[in-house]
Amino acid sequence: MATGIVLAGRRNEGRLRAAAPGCEWEALVPLAGQAMGRYVVTALAGAVDRVIVAGPEGLAAGDALTVAPGGNLVATLRSALGALPADEQEVILAAGDAPLLTAAAVTELMAACRARSLAFGYPIVARPACEAAYPGVRRTYVRLREGSFTGGNCLFVRRVAVPALLALAEQVYAARKRPLRLAGILGWGLVLGLLTGTARLAAAERAGSRLLGQRAGAVRCADPGVGVDVDKPEDLELCRRVLAASRSHAGPAVPPEPPEGA
Repeated sequence: MATGIVLAGRRNEGRLRAAAPGCEWEALVPLAGQAMGRYVVTALAGAVDRVIVAGPEGLAAGDALTVAPGGNLVATLRSALGALPADEQEVILAAGDAPLLTAAAVTELMAACRARSLAFGYPIVARPACEAAYPGVRRTYVRLREGSFTGGNCLFVRRVAVPALLALAEQVYAARKRPLRLAGILGWGLVLGLLTGTARLAAAERAGSRLLGQRAGAVRCADPGVGVDVDKPEDLELCRRVLAASRSHAGPAVPPEPPEGA
């Protein structure tokens, strides 16, 4: 059994507000006929057994459960994980602002993590693949010896790793404005390697495993949509174009609905 969790507790107070000033929550910003976060709900529903939405009412669909978001990302994460069924062993955490996420990509991630017996799996996308699929897209890339990669917008976590994940999330959030403290958490050797582009992917995986006390790994994902999130109007326009092109070739991926929160 696997549960998908949509982290959609971010209020629309950033750069997206200019594109949808009437929306209180970013996940409810209209995109090609429905709320942006609904695409994420649909993607998870196509790959897992149940879905939990940590965000505003009206975003969940079908049998998805809605839980109230917290005052910050870590609080929202804790609220969502607290709603996990007692028998759940695998969790997919997905950002509510990743409308290009697909059920196929989620299924690929889970299969790769199971094959490697990972307790924690993080998808990464190679820069050439991302830029070839979405020319002009602006993403943050990490340069490693194996190449440059951008991080994905979902995570695979086994239940056994949940307590450690929450503890690490609390540490990182508390240190988010203190670079030296954050570097100390990650390990100075890894940070230096990341800054100089000399770190290997295996070193980053070992650091993740050390921090979580469980086997952690990066999963190279073939679908570049995993690496696209929406935090500014240009990202929203990119996703509109991609979704329009997809529908023109294969028909609607999801039934169109009136925009949520418009």
